[in-house]
Amino acid sequence: MKRRGPPNKHAEAAKAAKRPRLEPNLSPGPHNAAETLISIAGAQDPHTILDAESIAPMPVLVLLVDDFFTYIHPLAPFPHEPTFRASFANREDRTSREFLALLASMISALVASFPRTARLHLKAQHGMNLFPKAITLIERCRSVALEARGSMFYSKEDVTVYDAATSYFLGLAAGYSMQWKICRRFMTETMSFIRELGYHKPPDLGSSMFGVTYRGPAFDHVRDQIGKRIFWVMFLGVRSMAQLGAPHAEIVMPPPTPTEPYPELPVEVDDAFILPHQILGQPQGVVSLLTGFNQGIKIYMTMNGLVSVELSYGITTLPFQDQRVMLDECLQAVKQVMDGLPSELTLDLHTTASNGNASGLGRLARAVPQDIFTNTGYEYYPPAYPANQPATDIRHAIENQPERRRLLQYEIQKANIYASQLATRSYYVERYLNLRDAHREHTRVQAAQAIQAFAAETSANGGSISDNSKSVAAAALHAAAEQTDPIDASMSAERELIVQNLLTVLGSISQRNLEPNGASLINKIRQVASTLVNDAPERKGPMAIRAEEPLSQFLDVLTRLEKTGQGNASVPGDGTMTPQVEEQELRNWADLRDHQIRFLQNG
Repeated sequence: MKRRGPPNKHAEAAKAAKRPRLEPNLSPGPHNAAETLISIAGAQDPHTILDAESIAPMPVLVLLVDDFFTYIHPLAPFPHEPTFRASFANREDRTSREFLALLASMISALVASFPRTARLHLKAQHGMNLFPKAITLIERCRSVALEARGSMFYSKEDVTVYDAATSYFLGLAAGYSMQWKICRRFMTETMSFIRELGYHKPPDLGSSMFGVTYRGPAFDHVRDQIGKRIFWVMFLGVRSMAQLGAPHAEIVMPPPTPTEPYPELPVEVDDAFILPHQILGQPQGVVSLLTGFNQGIKIYMTMNGLVSVELSYGITTLPFQDQRVMLDECLQAVKQVMDGLPSELTLDLHTTASNGNASGLGRLARAVPQDIFTNTGYEYYPPAYPANQPATDIRHAIENQPERRRLLQYEIQKANIYASQLATRSYYVERYLNLRDAHREHTRVQAAQAIQAFAAETSANGGSISDNSKSVAAAALHAAAEQTDPIDASMSAERELIVQNLLTVLGSISQRNLEPNGASLINKIRQVASTLVNDAPERKGPMAIRAEEPLSQFLDVLTRLEKTGQGNASVPGDGTMTPQVEEQELRNWADLRDHQIRFLQNG
């Protein structure tokens, strides 16, 4: 039917407006389904390249990866070093988003834990314009990791141990940057992934005929060991945070039970000898880095009995006698854990210092050239050097001498082991002293109430009670409340020993061993020192009183290091790591070294 009259311009315009919504979109787009999925998952242009160089230039990344496996891997021994290095050399960051996310998270953890290493490399090659402050690089790593995961990450059917490792390192970096909510979020996610994969309990080997586990795929020793290591590093983190005051309900990790036991400890074999299909033996006479890692686990395992009571009904619901016995048993257990420790990981807490050097470095120090342990030898050089570092930089020394790299890693583990053991001993002793003082105060109140009630009853019956009788009764009750016993005497002596051991550790640990441990180690030492310094005068024994001044000085330096040494954005200004801030950081480390030397010289 023909239209009559001139065309209706308004109707034609309306039809034209509707046409793009009704007709298919013929504009250029992804050329295949894979690009479409990448575009949807990543919420980005599919032609945008996302790879390792989205984090930092490749020459810098190579150095940072080396530093990660030197300084961080001894304390968080995943991923599997040979496998990761092969993937990194093959540039799998261009083909595997999972690998890229893992790489980014590892760099973020390194920079947050040990920010000066990144600044050294960036200054030497690119100046500080690329990442003016550590937090800038940390947040860039987090952005790349999350972008690599994509928006559909939480919809995928199966997660892997590498996903769990990525979440852990992102959480660790957030924690060291004082971003506690983000830290808790990623750590909870890590534990969720580990439980989903089943690494929170011993494996059910299932049918040996087919060689599979309850995890589904063919058994892989590399992934199995990584899964166990991630579980146990989460265990260490949760228990150490509880000592610092975090409630056990933050990330619940109940103690093992006969029906829900913990998984086995990681095999004490270095990564080079762990293959997907078998685990080779550790070379004779070479202590595995997993030995030091497992030692930390054994220290914090002594808390399980106490945590069990705390999670169920609280230790304060027990009679005071039972509380005393439990804390004393925990203390004796953590002291026994150090028995049989290899000499490579042993610090002699009972030797004295001489000539300004820490003789407490033990047999290991005597077995190697002394220059590696003193200021005249290999050291981290300050970031004031804009170009190549001097030949005496410790990084250059360990490149061509693997045995020195291993010794440095032993020292890093040693610092962590002894700080953890001191923190745990102090935790038990302080809990006992707090409970004891509360019990004594309760007893004194009850005594006063009993005397008042007796006086009131006597007066009501027409009698009287002499002041002398009152004082005798009060003195008797007070003496009963203050009566010492073997446990009380043991705890008081232990507190004096903790003071002595802490000073020895503070005098023995050098900057290069303290700094890579990050905020974790500084927090542990600072917690013990502040507890000893700020305690009530009546609790302090002769050693604690004499050590009050040096401990206060150490505490002041550690507090300043905690504020300037991490990658947080709390420095005033535009967020740039200024020369003044760097100078203050180096001055803090110099102050720590001065206090160490002065303490050692004074005996």
